[in-house]
Amino acid sequence: MQIRQVEFQFKGARNYIQGPDLFNAMVDLGYPPEDLRNIRFLAHQFVSSPVCALYSTNDKEELSRIPDIHARCQLEAGGVPYWIALKPLTAEDSGKRGDYDEDSLIALCRWQGETISLTRPSPFTFIETVVSMNKHMHQRLFPDAAGKWIFTRIDLDVGCAERQHLELHFKHNMNYRLTKSEILANGQKLGNLYFSLVKS
Repeated sequence: MQIRQVEFQFKGARNYIQGPDLFNAMVDLGYPPEDLRNIRFLAHQFVSSPVCALYSTNDKEELSRIPDIHARCQLEAGGVPYWIALKPLTAEDSGKRGDYDEDSLIALCRWQGETISLTRPSPFTFIETVVSMNKHMHQRLFPDAAGKWIFTRIDLDVGCAERQHLELHFKHNMNYRLTKSEILANGQKLGNLYFSLVKS
């Protein structure tokens, strides 16, 4: 098992580390995105510490001995299976904070029914882009939903670094506990993105 320490920034006014940053750290195994397959990322709970331990292994059972895991990911990189876990650590300070202007991305989007698509390249990473697009689609589709829409899971057939030609189709709402949206890049389905509504 490999263990490394990672340090995150809080984005905007958030008091937790955003899910896309966790995802980007966990799939960073030294492979280009197109060499990643069968990605399954799941966030169990909020990560409120900017400092975390990241565990990666080729043996799934090794992770069962790690307590307090807040996020998990499994994937194939270069044909090799990996299981990855993230555990918050105690931070000596309150952490760094960075700007995150989601409105600049939403201004690049077009709406049609239950679909949102990019009209120009995004200034953010692939995962930041699709998560922000999905959040705003949820806010538009469910304006009366009481709570905060949170990215909880993503399943991708293949890794992606695309920042344009992206489209999301809303598919299911399971009583706000879990929603499902389909992700397309250049018209091809990549996988599914899942959100949950967390009560304020």
